Parts: sequence; structure tokens; C-alpha cells
Amino acid sequence: MLTRSVSTVLLLAGALAGAPLTLPEVLAKLDQNAATFRAMSAKLERIDYTAVLKDSARETGTILLLKKKPGSVAMRIDFKEPDAKQISYADKKVQSYLPKINTVQIVDVGKIDNLISQGILIGFGTTAKELQKSYKLKVLGEEAIGGKPTTKIELTPHGDSALMKIRKIEVWLSHADGYPLRQKLYQGAGDYNQASYTDLKINPPLREQDLKLDLPKDVKKEYPAK
Repeated sequence: MLTRSVSTVLLLAGALAGAPLTLPEVLAKLDQNAATFRAMSAKLERIDYTAVLKDSARETGTILLLKKKPGSVAMRIDFKEPDAKQISYADKKVQSYLPKINTVQIVDVGKIDNLISQGILIGFGTTAKELQKSYKLKVLGEEAIGGKPTTKIELTPHGDSALMKIRKIEVWLSHADGYPLRQKLYQGAGDYNQASYTDLKINPPLREQDLKLDLPKDVKKEYPAK
């Protein structure tokens, strides 16, 4: 009797959590969110895994994202741990400010700017049609992230990806509002980058100025790609 009662409770809990979204439901939710998305802020945990070394590097901080116009986005990340670092992406440039050495590294990404913007906006401001032009979408099932039910989807690039040789992307979409709680980007040789979001706020009142780096006047500039 006790075993049957426990089973019943577990079944009810599963039903209350809700089944994973179907692919048509995922596509509809992406379009719905893309139509109203303007900005986001969140706490960020980033994990970079290097397969050959079996090593994971973890960083935590905050992220701000602003959709300036269709296909154009600005982003700022402030890492706090283990080392302070600021990263911005806007106007076809990625800038990394390293306070310890008072240096900002600037990389022009003009040739792949559209791909980067689309990648950043996956699950936030990109329509289903835009994603389907570049990726094959597949629902993998339901999974809890931080105790919250999500639908996990897989995006596989059509042909070779020009952006960092992406093999596939996994995104966990919240059942509550359809926005990502986690994104995982797989590269070659088993390497991956994972971003997890908490305290996610959609459409906070951000200005472009809020996403610019806090650079001192005497900052040293480096151009690694030149």
C-alpha cells in the first residue's frame, strides 16, 4: 500500500511538472518571445571544458543583453570570480578588459558579426524561421535546471559552421516563459562552453551606455588578431 501511494505521488508530481514542449510549441514560443524581446539581465555561470585536458574552468558574474535592431545586439559580461574581467560585444567588435593589467583586448569580428549576433540571441530574440535557416532543431526531452522544469532542445548547424566550428548547441527553455535557463555550445574534440542563467529579468530598462565597458583613461589597448 505504501509503495503504491509513493508511486501515485510521483506520477502526480510528474504530471504537475508538465510534459516537454513539442517542436511546434517550441517554435511558437520562440516567435512569441522574439516579437517582444528587447533586453535581459541575469546572473551568469560559465563553464569552459577542454576535453583533451579533462579540465573545467568556471567563472561567475552578470550579463546584460540589448537587442538594438533586428539582427543587431549589444552584450556586456562582468565576471567577478575567480578573476575580475569585463567583456563587451557591440558594433562588430569584441572587447575584453583585464583590470589587473589595465589592458583591453579588441577583436574585429566583422565577417562573422551576423552569426555571432544570431548565436547570442538564440532563445531570446531570434525567430524560429531565422534559426531554422541555420540549424536543424530537435526536442530532446524535459529536464530540471535549478529545480525549474525546462524543455531541452538541440540545434545542429546545416553543413559546416563558420562560427568556431560549432558541432551542436543545446538550449534548456523554461516552461514558465520559454526563455533559456542554460545554453551549451559543443565544439570539436569534445570541448564545450556552457552558460547558465539565474535571476533572469526580461526587458529591464537598459540603455546602450549601460553595456559599455568601464575603461580608465590610461588603459592599454591590444589588437590580438592583427
